[in-house]
Amino acid sequence: MSDADDIAALVALEQRRAEAIGESDLEALAEVLANDYLHVLAPGRVCTKAQYIEMIRNGPRRPERGPLTVRVYGPSAVITGDLNNNIGPAGQIRRVIPAYCTQVAVKQKGAWRFVSYILTQKR
Repeated sequence: MSDADDIAALVALEQRRAEAIGESDLEALAEVLANDYLHVLAPGRVCTKAQYIEMIRNGPRRPERGPLTVRVYGPSAVITGDLNNNIGPAGQIRRVIPAYCTQVAVKQKGAWRFVSYILTQKR
């Protein structure tokens, strides 16, 4: 697989992650996250995969991503870009959190999975 193929696969992986969150499809969300996934929220709180999925279950949101920069380093990659996190169920958005995100993905058994996500809120 070429770097261009990996980049396309990683952009598609992020699209699946964002759609799964927006649709509250927790099974699909779990599939794109590695078992040792860590999610760092803007205030600095760190969540495991299970804690993050539970947070999404209890707090619906719709992420909207801007253009992504994807850098592939063999079996790992760093994805960065803007995000508007629309907090609340569809049609009832309570607030929008503009942020910048850094994600790390690794290729495990031939498939890309996210292992880390760091959200920095824009002021």
